[in-house]
Amino acid sequence: MADAAKFPQRLDRVNPFRVMNVMQRAAELEQAGRKVVHLEVGEPDFSTAQPIVDAAK
Repeated sequence: MADAAKFPQRLDRVNPFRVMNVMQRAAELEQAGRKVVHLEVGEPDFSTAQPIVDAAK
């Protein structure tokens, strides 16, 4: 249980994923009336090209 109590403290030392900053800025721009096309989050709907897979191996 003692480790669970330390978790919130350690969380403060974790840098946020960059996309979270982008999403926050996009939300600010939208609130200011700007139109924003969101391309900052998601996963591709296609697999990795075979030459890239082969090179990674």
